[in-house]
Amino acid sequence: MTDNSLSLNLRCLVDGDRISKSFELATPSTESFGQLRTTIRLSKPIWFKDLEAEDLTLWKVTIPITKDNADTPILLKNVPDSDKDKLGPTDDVIEWFPQVPDKKTIHIIVQRPPPVHAPVLSRALTPLPGSPSSLFDDLHADIKRITDRFFAPGPIVDFLDAFVKGQGTLPATTGPIQGLPSAWRRGFGRPPDTRPSLLFMDLPDPSAPASAPKNLAAGSILDMVKQNDRPHIPVFGVSGCGKTRAVIELLTQHWGFYFNAADDDWGSGDMMTLFDSVSGYLKDIQASPIVVDLESNNAFVRKTILLLFLSRLLVFKYCLGVPGCAETFTSARDIFNTLFRQVLKLLHRAENDLVDLVGDVLEAAKDRIIKHGCLPKINDNTKLLVVNDEAQFLGDQFKGSFKSASDSKDSLRPLLSPMLHGFRRVGEDRLTLVTCGTGLSINTLFWVQSSGSELKDSSTHFEYMEFPGFTDLESIKAYISRVRRCLLDDESRRVFDERLPQDALDMLFGKFVGRYRPAIVAVEKIVEHSEHGSWKALIEDTEDKLVAWEYRTIKGNLCRELNRLDQKHKDTRHDKSEKTVLDILGLCLYNRCFRGDHTLEVDSVNASLVEHAFGRIKIVNHNAVTVVDEPFVFKAVENYFTANDPGFQTALRELMDRTDAAAQGNLFERYMMAVFSRTFKSRRLSDWPHRPPILEMCPDLVGEVEIVGWREPALLQGTTHAMMSMEEFMDAHVNHHSTRNNKLVAPFFFPKSKPSGPDLLFFIRIDGLKTVPVFVQMKLHQSSAKLYKKLWEKALATASAPCIQDHAKDFLNFCPDNIYISMVVAYPMVCGAKLPPAVEVPEKDERGVQQVVIRVSDVNFDQIFPKDHVDFIDRLKNSGKRTADDVDSDDEDRSKKLRT
Repeated sequence: MTDNSLSLNLRCLVDGDRISKSFELATPSTESFGQLRTTIRLSKPIWFKDLEAEDLTLWKVTIPITKDNADTPILLKNVPDSDKDKLGPTDDVIEWFPQVPDKKTIHIIVQRPPPVHAPVLSRALTPLPGSPSSLFDDLHADIKRITDRFFAPGPIVDFLDAFVKGQGTLPATTGPIQGLPSAWRRGFGRPPDTRPSLLFMDLPDPSAPASAPKNLAAGSILDMVKQNDRPHIPVFGVSGCGKTRAVIELLTQHWGFYFNAADDDWGSGDMMTLFDSVSGYLKDIQASPIVVDLESNNAFVRKTILLLFLSRLLVFKYCLGVPGCAETFTSARDIFNTLFRQVLKLLHRAENDLVDLVGDVLEAAKDRIIKHGCLPKINDNTKLLVVNDEAQFLGDQFKGSFKSASDSKDSLRPLLSPMLHGFRRVGEDRLTLVTCGTGLSINTLFWVQSSGSELKDSSTHFEYMEFPGFTDLESIKAYISRVRRCLLDDESRRVFDERLPQDALDMLFGKFVGRYRPAIVAVEKIVEHSEHGSWKALIEDTEDKLVAWEYRTIKGNLCRELNRLDQKHKDTRHDKSEKTVLDILGLCLYNRCFRGDHTLEVDSVNASLVEHAFGRIKIVNHNAVTVVDEPFVFKAVENYFTANDPGFQTALRELMDRTDAAAQGNLFERYMMAVFSRTFKSRRLSDWPHRPPILEMCPDLVGEVEIVGWREPALLQGTTHAMMSMEEFMDAHVNHHSTRNNKLVAPFFFPKSKPSGPDLLFFIRIDGLKTVPVFVQMKLHQSSAKLYKKLWEKALATASAPCIQDHAKDFLNFCPDNIYISMVVAYPMVCGAKLPPAVEVPEKDERGVQQVVIRVSDVNFDQIFPKDHVDFIDRLKNSGKRTADDVDSDDEDRSKKLRT
């Protein structure tokens, strides 16, 4: 036990602050915690300027301080209940700290009171939205009292004055590469001084007459804003395409306000304070016996958003009154925190009074911009911007607790709807709302555009924008050149060039073409780390965090998103004919792996693909289309299917259920690639049941067999004549180790449908020495049929030399061991009695090349191929009904046309 007169050193931390902001107080062990909180209040008068000591709550915790967590913010709500104790004001310190507490430890968390919201029982006394109030003068007096205290001489005013005068620039990187902006997001510790934040690099300067947006979308939005006839501009685009950079550039070119609804992102956290206030209000509603209609909920949110906007305007207005602001305070600087918590105490005021007050302050701020000539210059008719970034968070919250301003039957809305209507109450002639966010539903964008306005059919007013990203290697080089120009000295530029050689740019383009954020994150990592030659590992790490299956627990990982979507559809999906994102991506990947198609283009905008970060919008011939073509997206989808559906059986079943007989024949051909691979692993070709035996026909085919170019997990299986000719395919596998132009070539090839020829071509290697091409003709039937002489001869002819030479004139040059196999796979078909017998020992042609004919039918099909593959083929052939006409050769032509 401590002596009663002992002084204890307790380290305190305000809830939500970083550990580095903790402070130590010496307190007698005989004092009460009520006295301690008074000491805390007096020791930090600026921090608790608008609070009394009684407003503070103290909690006992034990949080060790290490070098790794110094910049980590601590939230009381995240501390387990078992690790924290609420300290009563009458409790003595010695009761909770009977021994000298450990050093380098947080002992006390100081909790501020929660955000103010109107008590439920007093809500009936609040004037209705349309009623006048006699207390408007009192409202002005309340605002004056708050602002007089907030803007009194002290640290806040010192910071704002310095900021307006140009002394509040973002910190810059230090170390070997100096001069790049360095910032950090809310909820994250401060990064190393060597890590840049390229989001804020090289922003347009509104004081430069020729300054123009460097982001294409920013320019498009700015053009819309200048038309001055749009109350709302929704921005829709895939995650990482550059939306946040676009709106930040926009705010450097046009006066406005930036709100961010994420709890760990850029800008002020006041939108999260709004969320907490609304959350507390709705909890009171649920616990109250009073029945409150949805319009009352709407009114509460509208008033809260008016106070939020008012707090921003008050800081803005103060900054415009600082002497010399016209020379240094431009629109690019108006993104910082506000006094929202203080003005929240005015929530009991009438909504109309708040609307009038906000409008007055807004007009006063505009007048100061015009009077001082601040850049960019505006006039009386200019509408200021209100940017709501990461708005999808608000679009997902409290669904059904609010209603649309219209009388539509489908009127239930989430938090985002009344929030936007609150901004609109200030006046559509005064503000332009810009709403954007990752995963923001396109349907949400349609209704937010018309929420509380006169628009009836918002879809006719919605304009899609293209965020082109890095379209080619030159665009990557141009961006890197911009980064280089921001560096302070020649030594920084030398080190920068050393860390980002040409090979690094090639790799950045190869992996991240099409989207800004992944490439920029990789560049930030390369600038931060000092290890020479680390660029390759850092780029690969960036890609892995985005696409690797083992990182699926990380936020932003695309496999995580696919997993989530899969579970969602398992839980809720009822309409089996509806195509899900997973269905589309599975079929897209199937076409890529089996057919060589590297781009999926949807004729119209597929909102789901964009919302979930797999497709991006492109403008083609003035029309918006969705494109899936980015390498890292395909890689993520490949990784997902490798872990969950490596044989593509789910995707194949989707096609099987939705296609006609000819298309199913086409599927049969493609599915046989996986069948052949597994078959050769489990059984030698010379051991296949066949008459005559294969080892007697050609002893050179005896031995262990592998498919040339096959690589596990074998997602790259097939390519087509659209990608290369048959001779180029054969040359790659025979002479260039299964590569062409330094790129891997798939092991299977699908030739043109015209002229007639084989359905499939691949090479086998026997005992690692002999290489033999295999030309396959496949015939799938819905029911058993006879394979008669005429049909057999026609099928065999397509896989024999004359027809093959119509596709590859010199194909015999690619038979290095003077053997090629002609294989006919007919299933389910029984050989007819008049079928010519197979040649026991095939003769060689005039060049000494031997053709070995292999026949697969009902007789040996299920003995050669694995049972599960045979079962799948049986389901495929039985999934539809076919007529007697289906057995003719037209199916072959129709199937091949699908490949063309």
